[in-house]
Amino acid sequence: MVIETISGPIAPVRWGQDHFSLLGYLAACFDGVIDRRRVRCNENRHPLLMSDAYGRTTAWKNEWSTRLKDVTIFGHDDWDCLEDLEVAGFVDVISMVNGLFRMTAKGNDVAFKLREHKRLGGTFATFETT
Repeated sequence: MVIETISGPIAPVRWGQDHFSLLGYLAACFDGVIDRRRVRCNENRHPLLMSDAYGRTTAWKNEWSTRLKDVTIFGHDDWDCLEDLEVAGFVDVISMVNGLFRMTAKGNDVAFKLREHKRLGGTFATFETT
C-alpha cells in the first residue's frame, strides 16, 4: 500500500472504494441528511464534524484513510470525499456542520450506474464513472 498526501480535490478518475461507497450511501439518504455515525471523520481535519448527535467520538486511525485506485491518502476522510463529490458535481453540500446535501442529476445518474454495477457483482473499488 502506497501512502500519499494531497491537498485539493481528487478527480473521479482516481476514486476507489471509499468515494463510491459514500456516493452509494448518500444516494440512499432520501432525506438529504448524513448520519455522522456512518461516516469516517478525522478530527484533525474536521474537528467540528467529529461528534455525532449523542456526543460520541472515536479518535482517528490512520488505517481509515481514503483508498483510491492505487494509493491511500493519509488522513483523508469521508468529509473530504464529500467535498470531492461536490467538486465533481455529484452532490450539492448545503451544510457540512449539519450534514445536509442534495444529490444532483449527474450524481443520481452515476449512483444508478453504481447500483447496476453492484447488482452485477461489481465492487465499489472496481467501479468506473464512465
